Parts: sequence; structure tokens; C-alpha cells
Amino acid sequence: MTSSEFREMILKKTPKYSVSVEYLFEKLANKQGKGEFSQFGPLYELYVYAFYIGLKIGSRIELASGSNAKKFVEIAGWKQASPLIDFLLLTIFSRSEEIGFDWNDLEDMEEKELAEVVRKIITFIEEYAYGGLDYLKNKFDNGELDNSQYLFVDLMNEVITKHDRNLVE
Repeated sequence: MTSSEFREMILKKTPKYSVSVEYLFEKLANKQGKGEFSQFGPLYELYVYAFYIGLKIGSRIELASGSNAKKFVEIAGWKQASPLIDFLLLTIFSRSEEIGFDWNDLEDMEEKELAEVVRKIITFIEEYAYGGLDYLKNKFDNGELDNSQYLFVDLMNEVITKHDRNLVE
């Protein structure tokens, strides 16, 4: 299997998120309308942003199965040409050991093995995105989000600064 075929297998998948954070998409992502809060553009941008927050703070939360998990949007529908998708995939491949696969072995894997690797990758994305969404939920619910045009830049700076400070201590 070529790397582009493997990429396509991932892009065909639809990650999930917890219904407990669903309202964040209404509040923080622009669904063709304006809210009272600073907003991301498309929904997938907030999902990817949350993934990186979760990854940076090391918050990987398992999604409950069944009615508590809701399908998001197929990754291929996240504006196919978006550099965010490529950046997300690069991050995934740099974490292949944590996810549980060896990049060099992919070429020789059977279809069933590849499907399992893709399942692990989607779980990896879902769990870190949920960790980031949970972080955003706590900030939002506690009134700790400063509603400014730099909200998301400031938040990421805060996450990075706190994480780096914790590494030094």
C-alpha cells in the first residue's frame, strides 16, 4: 500500500466526540452565523485545535461508546486542501509509537492489519480532541475565556506556557 492510499483510508473515517461538549461547537465555531463569542471558522478547525490542546497538555480522554458519542464530520470533508489535515497527519506519524504502529511496517501489512492501524489513529485523534474539548469546556463553563479577537491565540499560548513551566519544575 502506498502512503497516499493509506492517507485516503484515514480521510474516509469519521471521528466522534462526546455529546457533553457539543455546545462548544455552537458557541465557539462559526456555523454560518455569528455568536456572542469569538469563533473559529469551520467546525473542523475547532476540533483540530482541541486535538492540539489535548496533545500539548497530555489529556487523552477515552470516549464513552454508544449514545454518549456523536459522529463528527468525515475527515475528507474538512476542506480537502487544508494544510491542517496534513499537519494533523504529520503529528500522527510522529506519534506512531504511542499509537501502536511502525510506519515502516505499513507497506507489508494485510488489509485487516491496516484497518486496525487506522482505527487506532482515529481513536488517538478522538481521545486527544476530547481532552482538548474538555479543557475548553471547563474554561468556558467557569467564565475563564477572555472573549477577544485573540482568544484562541491567547489560549494556546497559555497552554504552551503552562506546559513548558511544568516541565521546568
